[in-house]
Amino acid sequence: MAKDDNTLPPLDPKSPGIPKGKRYREQYGVIAVCPDEGSQRAIYEGLKALQTARLKVVVT
Repeated sequence: MAKDDNTLPPLDPKSPGIPKGKRYREQYGVIAVCPDEGSQRAIYEGLKALQTARLKVVVT
């Protein structure tokens, strides 16, 4: 495949293929970059108090 070619290679014949039905669902999110763990905890607890969203804590 040429470097400037934007096409994908063919799928393996044994692959399951395209899933049936609508699998995509729109989601909305917020990312807060915190200076330290204490700030992260405070923001998390504040958002948790709203009880309007499923929360995930991430450390990178």
